[in-house]
Amino acid sequence: MEEFLSQNASAIFGLAGAFLGGLLSFIASWMIKNREYSLRIWQMLLDRRIKAHENLISLAMEMRVMVSLGREENGEVVRAPQVLISREEFEAWFTRFSQLTQEGSTWLTTEAKREVNFVQDYLVTLHTNLASVPSERFLPIGKVIRQDFIELSSALEKTAYDYFENQIRKRKLSRLGDWHKYPREHTESRLAHTDLLSNWDSVQEAASGDGSEQR
Repeated sequence: MEEFLSQNASAIFGLAGAFLGGLLSFIASWMIKNREYSLRIWQMLLDRRIKAHENLISLAMEMRVMVSLGREENGEVVRAPQVLISREEFEAWFTRFSQLTQEGSTWLTTEAKREVNFVQDYLVTLHTNLASVPSERFLPIGKVIRQDFIELSSALEKTAYDYFENQIRKRKLSRLGDWHKYPREHTESRLAHTDLLSNWDSVQEAASGDGSEQR
């Protein structure tokens, strides 16, 4: 045996070297492919996260678009949210808001989810109170609650930009177990301070047409 090993040492070492080289090459190839696969998966998740937050910014900007009511008040043109031009326009936009935020909810940061849910609560409250209001009264109501739309859109936009500024490079998704709504007390207090609820008398006047055109 020793004589065989001695006579064939170079061949044995050659075979061992070739085997070891092949093994190392296989391991390296596997590691590279595994890394590439992980990167592709992460890129797919990243694309979805980016799209979800981009949609949030788009919705926020749509909330902030105003139309003129064709008159001035205190030296300024009276304006209202464009999405309140009519019942049909509002309901179509509300449906779009709900669909886009629902599709992207898994990929949003926890902070963005909470803000989306608050805006959803506000819009549901508004939609409920507009149920019996004629379509032509939507813009006068929009004039009363214009600041609500501006503030809500700014808050949505802020949470989306926070993702792009501070979290986009983090390879970690928000935990699905995190509570995705603000505490009830916070939500109720914040809703109570919106013009929709705190200025309810003016909203009702605008809905009925009693003096709203002169306010």
